[in-house]
Amino acid sequence: MNTQQTNTAHSLYALYETLPNEVQQAFLEELLQKKHQELEDLAFALACKQAKGENQFLNEQETQAFIQSLSQ
Repeated sequence: MNTQQTNTAHSLYALYETLPNEVQQAFLEELLQKKHQELEDLAFALACKQAKGENQFLNEQETQAFIQSLSQ
């Protein structure tokens, strides 16, 4: 993400923070309804990036358990 995109994202979040709690809640509900999969994918990607940065990798047994859990 370039600097302009980062600044725009920050500005939008700052605007969100100024909204009343009820409006924030309604916005988040609509965002989840309309962008659920993208949010889930992003959360997963960010968790992977964080784990990689902390050198937290799964061992073989954990890897197999994770793969099996995906097919259930």
